[in-house]
Amino acid sequence: MAWLRTSASSPGAGAAVSVASPAQAARRRLYWPLLLPALVAYVGLLIVPALYGVYISLTTWTGRGEAPQFIGLGNYRRLWRDALFRQAFTNTLLILVLCGVGIFILTFIFSAVFREARWSRAALSLMFFPYLLSAIAVGIALSLLLSPDGPLNAGLRGLGLGSWARMWLTPDYIFKVIVVGIVWVSVGYYLTLMMSAIGRIPRYYYEAAELDGAGRLRTFFNVTLPLTWDVLTVSVVLWCINSIKIFEFIYGITGSGDAPAPEARTLTIAQFLATTGGRNPQYQLGLGSAMGVIMVILISLFVIGVRRLMRRESLEF
Repeated sequence: MAWLRTSASSPGAGAAVSVASPAQAARRRLYWPLLLPALVAYVGLLIVPALYGVYISLTTWTGRGEAPQFIGLGNYRRLWRDALFRQAFTNTLLILVLCGVGIFILTFIFSAVFREARWSRAALSLMFFPYLLSAIAVGIALSLLLSPDGPLNAGLRGLGLGSWARMWLTPDYIFKVIVVGIVWVSVGYYLTLMMSAIGRIPRYYYEAAELDGAGRLRTFFNVTLPLTWDVLTVSVVLWCINSIKIFEFIYGITGSGDAPAPEARTLTIAQFLATTGGRNPQYQLGLGSAMGVIMVILISLFVIGVRRLMRRESLEF
């Protein structure tokens, strides 16, 4: 008892508990030295250029010898009044929505079909293959396929369906071709993400659904979708980011070294043409930077919106 009273009343007993071990002290000393190089690289390669881009968006500058001239929100007001920019903005939103709906509907359908198919791996590899190729190469290949004398029209004429042949790359059809092409190229990637999530689901969930008499559609919505919701959320976020940044595929499929038709322009194409693109580059770096800021804001809004709308408790299994 005397020992207990002595240890309890000892003034150093409570302090000894809070003393860090030598290993913990060493880790604390190494924290900032190890973090500093990565932090400097992050700030120098991302934060500083991003802030400088915001500043350039408030100026008029060609990127040559003269210094940027501050004009405030002049570039943003100019974009607001520009009909071509508004069309590019609208096209970007249409691609995000239309292609996104098409991609995820096909992803749901194929994932329900592929889940039990023995040939699912081979089919999934074939569908994923276009995504592995260079986007601009795929765009150029499709432009050759859809050219007036290309294989598609030639095949239609050979089958006696010449009335179905079209000038697919003209302004009347080019945006529809772009939408279909983006869905075809992208669906394999998002299907691969979905199938990897489905592969983690224990088999007994599907066996229980089968015993309850659930069909394939009901099984998908009651078992597959809830248990892959976290992966689906990430996939939708990735699509929102990727769809706004699409450039190479569209520029390749237009098949022209000059400016693509307004019907085929997106924010990235408009930014390219405002800066260094086309046969006669404009070098309006302030205007291009303003478009970049708008794209960042647009991506941020969609990502935040998707995260909020699709937020739900994760299911553990």
